[in-house]
Amino acid sequence: MKVFGFEYRSIGSIILFFIIATIISYPLGLIAGALPKALLSLNKVSMPTAIALYLILDTFATFWGLRITDYCMQPISAKNISIFVISLIFALLGVSDIKKIPYDEER
Repeated sequence: MKVFGFEYRSIGSIILFFIIATIISYPLGLIAGALPKALLSLNKVSMPTAIALYLILDTFATFWGLRITDYCMQPISAKNISIFVISLIFALLGVSDIKKIPYDEER
């Protein structure tokens, strides 16, 4: 994690950091996943738009979960750019969930 700019005192503290951040960002993450899926299933947006919306919302949700946790935990220190990169990576890993929604391309 030091490659991404995280500084920590122990492996246990970084594991605890991510567990707490996951719990904090979970409510926003639900919305980030559900909104693009709903709009896509109702044919209100195209697949690329749904993916872009998901990436933006999920990155935002994860960023703030990590940022709040970083602020509250003294043994962990992370720069905003590091938090953003990790958040974007996590969002990119979840894009496959959006692609599973049936989509009518002939709108």
